[in-house]
Amino acid sequence: MLLSGPNGIGKSRLLAHWRDQLDARLYLPVAITQASLSHAGLLSYLARKLGKPSGTRSTNLMHLEEAFAELGDQTVVVILDEAQNYNHAALEEIRLLLGIDLASRPAFSLILIGDDYLLGALKLRSHRALYTRIACHYHLDPWSPEEITQLLEASQQAVGLTTSTLAPAAIELVITASAGLPRTALQVARAAWIEASQSKASMVSAEHIQKVIATIPAVGDGLRPSPD
Repeated sequence: MLLSGPNGIGKSRLLAHWRDQLDARLYLPVAITQASLSHAGLLSYLARKLGKPSGTRSTNLMHLEEAFAELGDQTVVVILDEAQNYNHAALEEIRLLLGIDLASRPAFSLILIGDDYLLGALKLRSHRALYTRIACHYHLDPWSPEEITQLLEASQQAVGLTTSTLAPAAIELVITASAGLPRTALQVARAAWIEASQSKASMVSAEHIQKVIATIPAVGDGLRPSPD
Protein backbone atom coordinates (compact mmCIF):
# COMPACT_ATOMS: atom_id res chain seq x y z
CA MET A 1 0.00 0.00 0.00
CA LEU A 2 0.95 3.64 -0.35
CA LEU A 3 0.47 6.37 2.25
CA SER A 4 1.16 9.88 0.98
CA GLY A 5 0.72 13.46 2.06
CA PRO A 6 2.56 16.74 2.54
CA ASN A 7 5.56 17.03 4.82
CA GLY A 8 4.50 17.52 8.43
CA ILE A 9 1.07 15.93 8.05
CA GLY A 10 1.88 13.02 10.40
CA LYS A 11 2.42 10.07 8.05
CA SER A 12 5.23 8.46 10.03
CA ARG A 13 3.41 9.00 13.34
CA LEU A 14 0.27 7.37 11.96
CA LEU A 15 2.17 4.34 10.66
CA ALA A 16 4.04 3.97 13.95
CA HIS A 17 0.73 3.94 15.82
CA TRP A 18 -0.73 1.40 13.40
CA ARG A 19 2.42 -0.74 13.56
CA ASP A 20 2.19 -0.93 17.34
CA GLN A 21 -1.34 -2.33 17.07
CA LEU A 22 -0.30 -5.30 14.94
CA ASP A 23 -0.59 -8.76 16.46
CA ALA A 24 3.03 -9.85 16.99
CA ARG A 25 2.01 -13.48 16.49
CA LEU A 26 0.94 -12.73 12.92
CA TYR A 27 3.08 -9.81 11.79
CA LEU A 28 6.69 -8.71 12.02
CA PRO A 29 6.98 -5.02 11.08
CA VAL A 30 10.34 -3.82 9.76
CA ALA A 31 10.61 -0.04 9.39
CA ILE A 32 13.41 1.31 7.20
CA THR A 33 13.94 5.03 7.55
CA GLN A 34 17.31 5.36 5.78
CA ALA A 35 16.07 6.42 2.35
CA SER A 36 19.63 7.04 1.17
CA LEU A 37 20.37 3.30 1.07
CA SER A 38 21.46 1.87 -2.26
CA HIS A 39 19.84 -1.26 -3.66
CA ALA A 40 22.65 -3.37 -2.17
CA GLY A 41 22.48 -1.54 1.14
CA LEU A 42 18.72 -2.05 1.31
CA LEU A 43 19.09 -5.83 1.01
CA SER A 44 21.87 -5.89 3.61
CA TYR A 45 19.88 -3.76 6.03
CA LEU A 46 16.77 -5.90 5.66
CA ALA A 47 18.78 -9.10 6.16
CA ARG A 48 20.23 -7.75 9.42
CA LYS A 49 16.78 -6.62 10.58
CA LEU A 50 15.62 -10.21 10.14
CA GLY A 51 18.52 -11.57 12.13
CA LYS A 52 20.70 -12.68 9.23
CA PRO A 53 24.30 -11.67 8.42
CA SER A 54 24.76 -9.47 5.38
CA GLY A 55 27.07 -10.19 2.49
CA THR A 56 26.99 -10.13 -1.28
CA ARG A 57 23.71 -9.68 -3.15
CA SER A 58 23.34 -13.41 -3.76
CA THR A 59 24.12 -14.16 -0.11
CA ASN A 60 21.63 -11.57 1.08
CA LEU A 61 18.92 -12.99 -1.15
CA MET A 62 19.59 -16.49 0.15
CA HIS A 63 19.50 -15.32 3.77
CA LEU A 64 16.29 -13.37 3.20
CA GLU A 65 14.63 -16.37 1.61
CA GLU A 66 15.66 -18.42 4.64
CA ALA A 67 14.34 -15.77 7.03
CA PHE A 68 10.95 -15.58 5.31
CA ALA A 69 10.66 -19.36 5.38
CA GLU A 70 11.59 -19.56 9.07
CA LEU A 71 8.84 -17.12 10.00
CA GLY A 72 6.19 -19.50 8.71
CA ASP A 73 2.73 -17.93 8.94
CA GLN A 74 4.11 -14.71 10.44
CA THR A 75 4.08 -12.01 7.75
CA VAL A 76 6.90 -9.51 7.46
CA VAL A 77 5.63 -5.96 6.91
CA VAL A 78 8.35 -3.82 5.31
CA ILE A 79 7.75 -0.07 5.79
CA LEU A 80 9.80 2.26 3.59
CA ASP A 81 9.62 5.79 4.99
CA GLU A 82 10.46 8.78 2.78
CA ALA A 83 10.09 6.44 -0.19
CA GLN A 84 10.30 9.33 -2.67
CA ASN A 85 14.01 9.58 -1.85
CA TYR A 86 14.90 6.02 -2.88
CA ASN A 87 16.57 5.72 -6.27
CA HIS A 88 15.16 3.55 -9.02
CA ALA A 89 17.56 0.67 -8.36
CA ALA A 90 16.57 0.44 -4.69
CA LEU A 91 12.83 0.44 -5.43
CA GLU A 92 13.35 -2.12 -8.18
CA GLU A 93 15.29 -4.33 -5.78
CA ILE A 94 12.47 -4.29 -3.25
CA ARG A 95 9.96 -4.98 -6.03
CA LEU A 96 11.92 -8.00 -7.21
CA LEU A 97 12.19 -9.22 -3.64
CA LEU A 98 8.39 -9.42 -3.43
CA GLY A 99 8.52 -12.29 -5.92
CA ILE A 100 11.27 -14.24 -4.20
CA ASP A 101 8.97 -17.29 -4.07
CA LEU A 102 6.68 -17.23 -7.10
CA ALA A 103 4.98 -20.48 -6.14
CA SER A 104 3.56 -19.01 -2.97
CA ARG A 105 2.21 -15.72 -1.65
CA PRO A 106 4.37 -12.56 -1.77
CA ALA A 107 7.33 -12.85 0.58
CA PHE A 108 6.22 -9.84 2.62
CA SER A 109 3.80 -6.93 2.73
CA LEU A 110 5.14 -3.56 1.60
CA ILE A 111 4.07 -0.11 2.77
CA LEU A 112 5.48 2.95 1.04
CA ILE A 113 5.32 6.30 2.84
CA GLY A 114 6.05 9.43 0.86
CA ASP A 115 5.23 13.01 -0.01
CA ASP A 116 2.71 14.34 -2.50
CA TYR A 117 5.04 13.64 -5.43
CA LEU A 118 5.57 9.93 -4.77
CA LEU A 119 2.45 8.65 -6.52
CA GLY A 120 3.28 10.62 -9.66
CA ALA A 121 6.83 9.27 -9.63
CA LEU A 122 5.60 5.69 -9.32
CA LYS A 123 3.38 6.16 -12.36
CA LEU A 124 6.43 6.72 -14.53
CA ARG A 125 7.34 3.92 -16.90
CA SER A 126 10.46 3.03 -14.91
CA HIS A 127 8.37 2.20 -11.84
CA ARG A 128 5.27 0.72 -13.48
CA ALA A 129 6.03 -2.81 -12.28
CA LEU A 130 5.99 -1.61 -8.67
CA TYR A 131 3.06 0.75 -9.25
CA THR A 132 0.82 -2.06 -10.48
CA ARG A 133 1.45 -3.94 -7.21
CA ILE A 134 0.02 -1.17 -5.04
CA ALA A 135 -3.26 -2.53 -3.72
CA CYS A 136 -4.44 0.69 -2.07
CA HIS A 137 -3.46 4.32 -1.68
CA TYR A 138 -4.45 6.69 1.10
CA HIS A 139 -3.64 10.39 0.96
CA LEU A 140 -3.55 12.44 4.15
CA ASP A 141 -5.08 15.87 3.61
CA PRO A 142 -4.33 18.97 5.70
CA TRP A 143 -6.16 18.94 9.02
CA SER A 144 -9.35 20.88 9.50
CA PRO A 145 -9.50 23.87 11.90
CA GLU A 146 -11.41 21.69 14.35
CA GLU A 147 -8.71 19.01 14.26
CA ILE A 148 -5.91 21.53 14.77
CA THR A 149 -7.83 22.98 17.73
CA GLN A 150 -8.20 19.51 19.24
CA LEU A 151 -4.47 18.92 18.75
CA LEU A 152 -3.61 22.12 20.60
CA GLU A 153 -5.96 21.20 23.44
CA ALA A 154 -4.50 17.68 23.68
CA SER A 155 -0.94 19.02 23.76
CA GLN A 156 -1.84 21.24 26.72
CA GLN A 157 -3.61 18.42 28.54
CA ALA A 158 -0.54 16.23 28.02
CA VAL A 159 1.49 18.58 30.24
CA GLY A 160 -1.20 18.80 32.93
CA LEU A 161 -3.03 21.97 31.87
CA THR A 162 -6.75 21.58 32.49
CA THR A 163 -7.73 24.91 30.90
CA SER A 164 -6.56 26.39 27.63
CA THR A 165 -3.74 28.92 27.71
CA LEU A 166 -4.41 29.96 24.13
CA ALA A 167 -6.73 32.87 23.47
CA PRO A 168 -9.34 32.22 20.74
CA ALA A 169 -7.65 34.77 18.45
CA ALA A 170 -4.32 33.02 19.01
CA ILE A 171 -5.81 29.66 18.03
CA GLU A 172 -7.16 31.19 14.83
CA LEU A 173 -3.71 32.50 13.95
CA VAL A 174 -2.10 29.11 14.62
CA ILE A 175 -4.66 27.47 12.35
CA THR A 176 -3.97 29.98 9.57
CA ALA A 177 -0.20 29.83 9.95
CA SER A 178 -0.09 26.03 9.98
CA ALA A 179 -2.18 25.60 6.81
CA GLY A 180 -3.50 22.40 8.37
CA LEU A 181 -0.11 20.83 9.10
CA PRO A 182 0.00 19.50 12.67
CA ARG A 183 3.80 19.68 12.90
CA THR A 184 3.77 23.38 12.00
CA ALA A 185 0.85 24.08 14.35
CA LEU A 186 2.77 22.60 17.27
CA GLN A 187 5.95 24.46 16.33
CA VAL A 188 4.11 27.78 16.32
CA ALA A 189 2.24 27.02 19.54
CA ARG A 190 5.37 25.93 21.41
CA ALA A 191 7.29 29.01 20.32
CA ALA A 192 4.36 31.20 21.40
CA TRP A 193 4.14 29.47 24.80
CA ILE A 194 7.83 30.22 25.37
CA GLU A 195 7.34 33.82 24.27
CA ALA A 196 4.37 34.24 26.62
CA SER A 197 6.30 32.65 29.49
CA GLN A 198 9.24 35.01 29.01
CA SER A 199 6.89 37.98 29.17
CA LYS A 200 5.22 36.56 32.31
CA ALA A 201 1.85 36.31 30.54
CA SER A 202 -0.66 33.72 31.72
CA MET A 203 -2.38 33.53 28.34
CA VAL A 204 -0.94 33.21 24.83
CA SER A 205 -2.32 36.08 22.80
CA ALA A 206 -2.54 36.75 19.09
CA GLU A 207 0.36 39.16 19.54
CA HIS A 208 2.55 36.34 20.84
CA ILE A 209 1.68 34.23 17.81
CA GLN A 210 2.44 37.07 15.40
CA LYS A 211 5.79 37.65 17.05
CA VAL A 212 7.01 34.05 16.70
CA ILE A 213 5.60 33.24 13.26
CA ALA A 214 8.61 34.75 11.50
CA THR A 215 10.93 32.49 13.51
CA ILE A 216 9.34 29.28 12.13
CA PRO A 217 11.02 28.60 8.74
CA ALA A 218 8.11 26.58 7.33
CA VAL A 219 5.79 29.52 8.00
CA GLY A 220 8.15 32.41 7.29
CA ASP A 221 9.21 30.92 3.95
CA GLY A 222 5.60 30.45 2.90
CA LEU A 223 5.82 26.65 2.66
CA ARG A 224 2.37 25.12 2.24
CA PRO A 225 1.00 21.69 1.35
CA SER A 226 1.09 21.03 -2.37
CA PRO A 227 -2.28 21.00 -4.13
CA ASP A 228 -3.66 17.63 -5.15
